[in-house]
Amino acid sequence: MILDFPVNIQRKTVGVSERGFGTILIYDPSQDINFMYITAENVKDFSTESKLYKIATRLFMQKPQPQEVAVVGKNGSAVEGFKKVLEENNDFFFVTCTDNSVATIKGLSSLCQVNNKVYAVTVNDYEDAKKLFEEVYDNTFVMYHEDSDSFAAEGLAVAMSYKIGGKTAKFKTIQGVKSSNVTLTQVYELHKNSLFTYVEKLGVLQTSEGKMLSGEYIDVVLGEYWIRFRMEERMQRLALTQDKIPYTNRGIGMLVGVAELVLSEAVAMGIVEEGQYRVDYKVREDVDSNEVALRKYNYILWTAMLQGAIHTGQISGILTYDIVNREEE
Repeated sequence: MILDFPVNIQRKTVGVSERGFGTILIYDPSQDINFMYITAENVKDFSTESKLYKIATRLFMQKPQPQEVAVVGKNGSAVEGFKKVLEENNDFFFVTCTDNSVATIKGLSSLCQVNNKVYAVTVNDYEDAKKLFEEVYDNTFVMYHEDSDSFAAEGLAVAMSYKIGGKTAKFKTIQGVKSSNVTLTQVYELHKNSLFTYVEKLGVLQTSEGKMLSGEYIDVVLGEYWIRFRMEERMQRLALTQDKIPYTNRGIGMLVGVAELVLSEAVAMGIVEEGQYRVDYKVREDVDSNEVALRKYNYILWTAMLQGAIHTGQISGILTYDIVNREEE
C-alpha cells in the first residue's frame, strides 16, 4: 500500500550518563582484587579478620543501606595503586580505604581532590589526627575514633550519599559505632582543625560536626558537586538532542533555561533556598562578533543562596514573678 501521508519518526532520546553519587568504593592496597560491585551477601566471602570485611560490614549495616558498593584492590603502594584504579575505572564517588595511615590519607586526599571524589576516613590514634591539623582538602572528611574497628567516617559516607547536599553531616547516627572516648579538649581541638568525632548527647549517639578538612561543610561541597554535575549533563543533553543550539537569543534562552531548571531542582534537593537564585546572561546583540565566529558563549552567570543548616544556637529566656499571659478583663 502506498501511503499518502507517511510518517517518519526521529527519536531524540540520546541518554547522557548521569554521574551518580551513590556508589561507595572500598579500596584495599593490601591485595589484588578486580573492580567489582558487591552486595551484603558478598561480604561473607571476605576474611572476617580483614579490614575489607569490616568496612563492608559497616557500610551495609547502615539504614538505609548504601545504594551501591564497589571493591577494588592493588597490592603495593596505596597511592600509586589508587592512581591506577582511577585510570581503569572511576565509576564511583565516595572513597574509603583499608589503609588509614597519615601518608595514605594525604596521598589519597590529593588524588580525590583532583579527580572529583569524596574521601571518608577514620583515624584511630589521636597523634595521627594531630598530624592532619594543618592539612586543607576540600574533598576529604576525617573522623577520630580510638576503636580501630569503628570505621565511623566510612559509615557516615552512606548517610551522605542520599539526598546529596540536602542534609547536614552533623547529628548523624552511625549504626554499630559506639561513642568515642574523647575529652572535651580533644573535641575542641578536632573541631578547630576541621576534624570531628562521634559522641553521645542527651542519650543519643551522633557525629559531633560535619566538615571537610578545608573547613567547608560537607553538605556544601556535595551540593556544589550536585549542581555542577547535573548542569553539565543537562547542557550536554541539550546539545545532543538538538540539531544545533543557534547563536541567537532563542539559543541563548535554551541554555539559560537549562541553568534555571537545574537550580530549581537544587531547591527541591534542599541545596538552594527557594526563590533565592537568578541567572544573568548577555543577549546576542551584546556579544562580540569574534566570539560568535568562534561559536563560544561564556556569558551565563548564575547566583544562588545556599540553604545551609543550623548547627548551634543559644536560646534565651526570662524567669519572672510577673504574670506573663494576663487574661483580658
